[in-house]
Amino acid sequence: ANAKTKLENGFDLTDYDERCLKFAKDYSFKLLAVDVNINIDEMLNTGWDLFKKYFKPEEVGIKQELVDKYWSKD
Repeated sequence: ANAKTKLENGFDLTDYDERCLKFAKDYSFKLLAVDVNINIDEMLNTGWDLFKKYFKPEEVGIKQELVDKYWSKD
């Protein structure tokens, strides 16, 4: 929300802000769209893939044990 507010008010966006906006758009398209019909495993995998695409593990605020278990190394 912070990045969107900055964008709407004409403030400069950081690299992190840009990535947040792209993540939000992708998340909405791949997981929240009305026509998305995927099972829970696909949803979780998609979520992890999106985190990996836009952020570093230390940026997501998720318990380290979960990052270690589910953040793919490829």
